Amino acid sequence: MGTWDDGLYDNDSALDLLHDLVEAGDDAGDPARIVARLGLRAWLNPVSVAPGDRLQAIVDALDDAALATFPEPTRVALAALFRDPEKATKKSSRTRKVTAILGGYSDGPRIDPLLRFPGAAPVLEELAERCAVRLDRTLARKVDLYEVAGDLAALGVLIELTQADLWRPDPARVTRWRLGFDAIDAATTEERGFWWKYVRRVRNGFELIAPGTAPPKSAPIRRKPAPPPPPFEPVERFLHPKFGAATLVNRTRSGGMETLELCFDDGEVRKVLAHFVTRLAR
Repeated sequence: MGTWDDGLYDNDSALDLLHDLVEAGDDAGDPARIVARLGLRAWLNPVSVAPGDRLQAIVDALDDAALATFPEPTRVALAALFRDPEKATKKSSRTRKVTAILGGYSDGPRIDPLLRFPGAAPVLEELAERCAVRLDRTLARKVDLYEVAGDLAALGVLIELTQADLWRPDPARVTRWRLGFDAIDAATTEERGFWWKYVRRVRNGFELIAPGTAPPKSAPIRRKPAPPPPPFEPVERFLHPKFGAATLVNRTRSGGMETLELCFDDGEVRKVLAHFVTRLAR
């Protein structure tokens, strides 16, 4: 990826995927699909709308009879776009909040008459589902951030569709994406000085499309309290005729063979038979 910055669109792989996502689909000569997809290209990938054979083919596919079926605002917007594509796509439509997440690339005009007319909704839904499926697949993988950064252009498209109120996400699906992204972030250990800004933008993007879907933080582990110490046992002291005073450490056996393990005041621990020592009064 030759071009890198902190926004979701600020790398070459993301821009390549953005182009593929917006261009994908079969219009099959359907005028409504042709117009809606032209509106998407002007908005989300404006570099693809330029004078030339390709645009002329779109114009030729919309004859007078087809154009007459569209609402007047749609016909006017199409005429302006066909007349001067460069001028018609020069204006940007991205808000500052979205720009902070996506960056400045591929910021064209959202021409609502080309996106909100009878027959346009299926095209928008198809694009949104292509993006959602891409995120389903990408964010379920155990890879690092560098490997998924290009695929997160799909999140950028969903952000723009959501902010324009042209698509509504399934919150449970977004929560799964966030969990997958968190796992990928946690597994990425290289170049953290760069990634922290990018990660913040991705998380802000999830919050834009589905506020409040952040997975709950893990509750702190509550450990069982340590058992109370055993009841205090009084110190027993003994006197040996040769080694002197000592403190009882352990007692084994019984009767005439009772054996005491004693720590003498000289620091030595010795085992002696009980009848060789005298118990000292406390």
